[in-house]
Amino acid sequence: MQSAGVASDARAHASSGAMLALLCVLWYLSSALSSNTSKGLLSVGHRRADPAERALFPYPMTLTLVHFVFVNVFCYLGTCRSLLRSYTLARRLVRISWAQQREVAQISVFNVVGHALSSLAISRVPVSMVHTIKALSPLFTVLSYVYLFNVSYSSQIYVSLVPLMLGVVLACSSLSSSADDVVGFAAALGSTFIFVVQNIYSKNLLKPAAVQTAAPMKLDKINIMFYSSAWSIVLMLPLCIYHDIPRMAAQARPLTLHALYLLFANGVVHFAQNLLAFQVLAHVSPVTYSIANLFKRVFVILIAIVWFGQSVTHMQWVGIALTFLGLYLYNQAKIGTQAPREADTLPMHETRNPISRHALLHLGAREDVQAQARARPRLANFASDTATRYFSLPPQ
Repeated sequence: MQSAGVASDARAHASSGAMLALLCVLWYLSSALSSNTSKGLLSVGHRRADPAERALFPYPMTLTLVHFVFVNVFCYLGTCRSLLRSYTLARRLVRISWAQQREVAQISVFNVVGHALSSLAISRVPVSMVHTIKALSPLFTVLSYVYLFNVSYSSQIYVSLVPLMLGVVLACSSLSSSADDVVGFAAALGSTFIFVVQNIYSKNLLKPAAVQTAAPMKLDKINIMFYSSAWSIVLMLPLCIYHDIPRMAAQARPLTLHALYLLFANGVVHFAQNLLAFQVLAHVSPVTYSIANLFKRVFVILIAIVWFGQSVTHMQWVGIALTFLGLYLYNQAKIGTQAPREADTLPMHETRNPISRHALLHLGAREDVQAQARARPRLANFASDTATRYFSLPPQ
């Protein structure tokens, strides 16, 4: 009997490991496809392109709006039992209070600005460079906690930032003083900073409200994505009207079938990327997720270089390698400064069980738990303490 139980546990562990590996592969592929199809729409894709060649859809703000629309629509369709029967992504969309709506709206402001700047960056500079610049998020995180909250980190954390910064500098060595390069670099850097601020704001600065949903249930992944994307659509509309609509009216170019196909494919893979990020986050601890996210960034950069036939100098290759060395050392230093935890899980469907603190931390985990504890004292009201963090989104 005991050997049968051991064999059963081994099979379950192997099945779980295989499922996690499959989720990571699909997550990596969807992320690469999302970035590369966005680049294919927003610009000609590479430096060797014919100057007379025009982008299929050179409207970064509108493309970002399309992303949020697809996420919102697919989240809604994913709960339609009449359409999917027992294969729904969630049991239903729950109604949340206005207080919770305000929390979602505040976090969505950062989400909108970060994604809009990311699309603007992709329209101006190569995808590989954008994702290399985004690797600077640990630097912004550490500096923010040090200067805003007087948090002290280990020397290993600071040492890991040196190859990270040097690598990004070398990887960006091909940038010129042209308007496209300057705007693209600034937008990528701004997007990275905004997403870091979003994580810090959702964890430490936003005043939590002890409120309950209309139904006594906590939100699942689909509900979080549905409400955050709905608010993001509302917030993106003014940006689209200001930045893209005048250009659309001036150019008056009809969309080709290829452009429509890429728009649809881009929206689908963008939704898949978000959903799969939540799924991976549900199966692993924050530290493991951070490492998986590191390999995802390597995968996206390499695929982008091959996809667009990008010419990469030896100095840039050294820079990319140093960047990922710095990220690896940073993750290792984080592991060494916090006690290992078993992976918590996030429910695919809503539940009436008490909210898990670790599960909520997964939604925005970028820093070690010790730093968060020093940054803000723990509140006595557990539900109030974790209400706001539940609306955080996975790191970009």
